[in-house]
This record gives sequence, structure tokens and C-alpha cells, in this order.
Amino acid sequence: MARRKKIEFLLNTDWMFEKPIDSEYKEYKLLSYFQKMGEKLDNLELYPGFIELSLHLMNIQALIRDQKIIYTDKKLINIDDEILVKDLKIKEMPKLTEDEQKEFRQILSYSAPRIMEYFNIAKSVWTIVFDSLDMKIRRNKKNITNPKGFFYFIDHEKKHYVWEYSIKKETKTNPQQMTNVNLIYNDQLNDLTIPKIINTFSSFTSVDKKTSPIFQMESSGIFPINETLLPMFKRRIAGLILQTKKEESIRK
Repeated sequence: MARRKKIEFLLNTDWMFEKPIDSEYKEYKLLSYFQKMGEKLDNLELYPGFIELSLHLMNIQALIRDQKIIYTDKKLINIDDEILVKDLKIKEMPKLTEDEQKEFRQILSYSAPRIMEYFNIAKSVWTIVFDSLDMKIRRNKKNITNPKGFFYFIDHEKKHYVWEYSIKKETKTNPQQMTNVNLIYNDQLNDLTIPKIINTFSSFTSVDKKTSPIFQMESSGIFPINETLLPMFKRRIAGLILQTKKEESIRK
């Protein structure tokens, strides 16, 4: 089995301290980063850029407040992997000369409002996408909290995307619910139906295929599937499952 490629960010959080520590050079470096990030946002591609911008914003705030660098060495496998608080690490700033301190302050003053601006742009795109979504439970509504299930989406060209998902048991060290998502169909429906697709292509057992919930995801806009819609679909379903579990625990 081929190893999955690690997701790489465009810019490390210690970029300010990479030699040379020169404010003019760092402005060009940051502008290059924003150009790449801007192209992704222009194409409405949210992930992994939104996660990266969130990390840079936290890092800027830590540098201003505590003169500490926030970073993560978590290996990101999926394009929308979250970085949790437990994944964040802190390290000291490197020792700087007096001239480098002056350059650093200029770099920080220049970059802080611009990173905040780009984060807010990404957040507004996130809100637009979220508000465009609708979710319907098409089968086995009573089994929403099952650890396995399916969801599908029909794009503007009537192309059908069908995914199966499985949820690992929540633990203190792994509070993220939805972990494994697998695309099992990606084509026109032709003479198939959603149940036929599930029965034919899903890797689940026959019992799971029969009893697991099926969600239909809809969007009033046209957005990239992998970089934007799929991550949002997963979060909507995970949110509903968590809410349902809480409601069930209250009723007990």
C-alpha cells in the first residue's frame, strides 16, 4: 500500500526568524505567501489554508503577547485535518542581535494586521459555504449515532458523489469524531440508485449497509469538492452526531 503524502503548509510559523532577518525581505516573503493563499481563496478552496491561517494568527498573537513561537509537528494526512490544542507546541524565540530585534519588530508590525485580514477573508468564505449547505437524513434516522454511515452529494452537473464514513470511539486524547471517509462512487447515476451504489461499492458489512444512516448533502453554491465541500460535510455530520448524543444522554 502506498504511503499517504503528508500535507505541507505554505509557510512555517518560524518564518520571521529564518535568515536573513530583514524586514524588506520578509515583506516580499509574506506577500508571496498571500499571493498563493489568495489564489486558493479566489478559487474558494478553504482547506488546508484555513487551518494554516488559524495557526499563523495564533502564532502572531503569541509573539506579540509572550514573545513565544507556536508551532505543531503533527503529521497532517487529510487535507482538512484539524490542529487541536493538544497538537500545539511552544518554543522560545531565537537570540537576536540589537539590529535583528529592530527588524523583527518591523516585521511583526507589518505582518500582524495582514495575517488577521487574510484570516477574516477565509472566515467569510467559510461562513458563505456553511450558510449554503443543507442536510437531509434519507434513511435510518433513528440510527444517527451509529459509528458507520453514508452521505452523498449531487453537483450542478448531476454527478453523484457517495462516501462511507466510520467514527472511532471518542477518547480524551482523540476528541475528533469523524476520522475515516472513503469515496465509493463518483459518476452520473445512470441506472443506479443510492442504495444500489452502497450495496455494490461499500466495504461495510451487509448489516452496516442496511442499518447505517444515509445523509444527503446539498449546497446552493458551486464550490470545490475536496478542498471545501467535503470538509464542511464532515463537520456538519459530526456536529449532528455530537448534538444527538448529548440530547440522548440528557433524556436518560
